[in-house]
Amino acid sequence: MDSLTIAPALISVDAPLDGFLDWGAPPPLKNPNMVEEAGLICETVSFDSFYNSSGDRFILPAGQKYKDKQKRGLKSALSVTTHWDREHDFSHTVLDIRSPHMKAALKATVPEYASFNIANKHISIRGGPWCLYHYRQELREYGEKLTKRDYEAGMHVHHLLSYMWETFSNETLNFTIWADDPLGEPALDHKTLWMVYRPGDIVFMREKRLAFSFKEMSRLNNSDWKLFGHHIDFDGSEYGFREINVSIKAYDGYKLLRELNAAPFNRLPESEQQALKKELMARGRRFIGLREKQYLWYDGKCNLWPDSSQTAVKSRIVVDHMAYKTWGSRAPEVFLEDGKTKFGIDAVQEKISEKELMLCSKAVLGYCLKDNRWAVFDIDSISDISFDSEAFGALMFPEEQKKQILSLVRVHEDDRLGFDDFVKGKGRGMVFLLYGDPGTGKTLTAEGISDHCKKPLLRLDASTLGTSVGSVESGLTKTFKLAERWQALVLLDEADIYLEQRKSKNLTHNGLVSVFLRVLEYYQGILFLTTNRINSFDRAFMSRIHLALHYPPLTHHSRRELWYLFLKRASPDSAESLRQAGALDKFANENLNGRQIKNLVRTASALAFSSDSSADGRISQEYIEWALQPMKQFETHMASVFQREQEGDRHRREESAVAEEDQKHELQDDEDDGFQRSDEEEYEEDEEEEDNLEENEPTPMEQHDSSSDQSSDDEDDEDEDSDTPPAKRQRVDY
Repeated sequence: MDSLTIAPALISVDAPLDGFLDWGAPPPLKNPNMVEEAGLICETVSFDSFYNSSGDRFILPAGQKYKDKQKRGLKSALSVTTHWDREHDFSHTVLDIRSPHMKAALKATVPEYASFNIANKHISIRGGPWCLYHYRQELREYGEKLTKRDYEAGMHVHHLLSYMWETFSNETLNFTIWADDPLGEPALDHKTLWMVYRPGDIVFMREKRLAFSFKEMSRLNNSDWKLFGHHIDFDGSEYGFREINVSIKAYDGYKLLRELNAAPFNRLPESEQQALKKELMARGRRFIGLREKQYLWYDGKCNLWPDSSQTAVKSRIVVDHMAYKTWGSRAPEVFLEDGKTKFGIDAVQEKISEKELMLCSKAVLGYCLKDNRWAVFDIDSISDISFDSEAFGALMFPEEQKKQILSLVRVHEDDRLGFDDFVKGKGRGMVFLLYGDPGTGKTLTAEGISDHCKKPLLRLDASTLGTSVGSVESGLTKTFKLAERWQALVLLDEADIYLEQRKSKNLTHNGLVSVFLRVLEYYQGILFLTTNRINSFDRAFMSRIHLALHYPPLTHHSRRELWYLFLKRASPDSAESLRQAGALDKFANENLNGRQIKNLVRTASALAFSSDSSADGRISQEYIEWALQPMKQFETHMASVFQREQEGDRHRREESAVAEEDQKHELQDDEDDGFQRSDEEEYEEDEEEEDNLEENEPTPMEQHDSSSDQSSDDEDDEDEDSDTPPAKRQRVDY
């Protein structure tokens, strides 16, 4: 179709052309649904919409036929069309509101139509006109005032309400009996639940203890209801509305509204409303308060990305919405509805209302330090951290070393004492190397300093960083950036693989060490490296280390103190009684490291709590010995296994040495035999040659004849071969 061609039904042919054809613009358009005096007849007309035998839908007037069906329907204030499917079963109804007075009333009282263009459109409602019921009070008040100014316009609004009461007569009677009874608790059947959910009202989800603002609802396959709404959420930079939905399963008979999993808040008992309002507002204030990064404790279930199911977690966490959005980009993001932004991050506390506080989300975004994963936390399971102020002081190494560590940490935190490299951004980090046997307190040192400074501790090892150059570089870079953002300490446990001496033939390992050194050069935070061996230490790390601490094997005294320390944490009374009884000296005789002692105390504590006779959790010597027995059996078994392996290795080495010696002897014998055979063969050859010479030796007469003949032949040959050089004519006589 040409761009200037206009459908004839949309052209107003009444426009005078005055003999002039205007080719620059199309003729004025006229809306076929907007006729003169549209909707001014205060009546309701009904139509039926069917499919004919050809599969086309057609509309016939219900009840009586008008001469001009279309024009009559357009001039009526209300028209109701009942739609039937191809099997002639009921499908749905559509209410068309064309009365300008009714449309103006809806625009003024129903928020859904506040921005509706009533001048050029009619209002069409598919299904039950629930909004007329929900805003019946507002429509009544509007109509009463309108009648005083314009009686005819007021009659239109009255007619609209009359249509609503007639349409919902059965539902209204049922609702009045069950839900509006002042002497009983409100209840309702499943089919008419729509009557208690008005757009804009608060709905309380009892199981999740979450409130949202109701928007709309629909039936799923004529069975379950699905409610839609929104609550207030935070995406790291601004607060806005986020969509939420919940289903109400079908049920038989009548059910108390307060027992619904998504209950209308204003239908709950007054006492419960007050308690919930206080709870939800307090949580909303806390949600607003967590807009900045914070270091907290979590004890509950959460969604650890990428797992969809919830996981029970007890861990220190860092709440940081922006970091989640930046570095946890693979995790699901928070999307705010378009056009629903409410407050910026700075103005939220001044502008947010009490109702909006009740609608705040309970989901908090952050990082789980125990699992090294991004997570969505439940705000109700978040609390402040109880820092262990005695952990660092209880470490088993000299006080001078403790002072050194704390001094370096304080210097690093003081910007006035900052020292930069010649290249800006380099050399501002602080690296501690902790080396020694397992279980001597290396990891505990980093944890103790973390608690002493009240800073997060980011833990890394080969399992989190990987062993490829790419994974190590990306993992270290991300962790170091987070540490600088959160002012956290970083612990790289068992860092041997990244500290080992580079070799010319192992290019992959050389790449790991080089990447580690390069990323470390620009790190501006505090890093703890732990290792069990320094014999293969790459010398390039020596200049990067600010303080190296050696952790020697535990002595009898240090083991006894560790027993007392861990027992005191579990049960102070038990620790003191065992010390006075001399049991700690006995346990200190066992050659255990710190980690083993801690595990034994934990096991003994569990045994004490599980015993009926020790419900108070007192740890007796018996429980420690009980916990110690399987460990000693295991160590004995491992020692025997290790001894057998050593003996096996020794036997294999001895057998290998014997085999090598035998092989050497065999080779020597073969060589001697070869020499002996050579001598005998040479002797036999000489004997045989002598025999041959004796057999061929001529007699004196033969020798004389031969000599004469030879002389004659020589003379002849000499004559014949006079040109041959003498050397070539020489003969050898035997």
